[in-house]
Amino acid sequence: MAFLWRCKMRDPYLYDDADVLINLAGIKDSKLLHMAEADITNLAMTGIYNQTYEKFNTDTLKDIHRTIFGQIYDWAGEFRTIQMIKPEDVLGGDTVHYAYPKEIKKQLTASMKEISKLKRNRQTDNDIVFRIVRITAQIWQTHPFREGNTRSVIVFAVLLAKALGFKVDHELFKAHSAYVRGALVWASQGIYAKYEYLENIFFDAILHDEGTCDEASAHSAGKYEKIGDYMVRDYKERPHEYQEHEKFKK
Repeated sequence: MAFLWRCKMRDPYLYDDADVLINLAGIKDSKLLHMAEADITNLAMTGIYNQTYEKFNTDTLKDIHRTIFGQIYDWAGEFRTIQMIKPEDVLGGDTVHYAYPKEIKKQLTASMKEISKLKRNRQTDNDIVFRIVRITAQIWQTHPFREGNTRSVIVFAVLLAKALGFKVDHELFKAHSAYVRGALVWASQGIYAKYEYLENIFFDAILHDEGTCDEASAHSAGKYEKIGDYMVRDYKERPHEYQEHEKFKK
């Protein structure tokens, strides 16, 4: 009797002998890579908010990712080729359902079309920020890159808002990065999505709290410490995990 053995494929973005992303520095220790990536990307982001783009499309998103991560990963600015999952504490250990690799371009194209509809002379500032929040969540849920999606998508959103004429406090997103990620997670749950957490920080950063209109959105100390019942300070970074499945190969 013949037996068929199926070996689980290894994440092609990892070293064969270490569970660490292949990087230009040749670092095979996850903690050292985390520190090196933080140093390199922080330096890259010091001037990125001064950049201007004539168009906000898929190429712009790729360029932003390449600018931030190009000194550490040779695949910076390229769409991921594998399906991933990542347990999220804010979801009780569940994962966001990211786009299948072959759906990335299609989903991003749909999101970018929504950007062309943003017109400050035709919509109120509240409406514009409302739409930016949802577009940002859509792009983030697509998760086009193997790593670095949150930083790239937030930079994209900030530069988009600036291009529309807003003065944006981008430091607010950096200072509350754990909150931002949790807020993006909740805004990426389809019909169960909760946008209020992401709206809170976007309205504060773009309209400086002028656009809020209810007590739940009113500015308060500790506003970015909690998402639902989840305390943001408890957030622990986890790596994305490669998930192989026949469905993902279509």
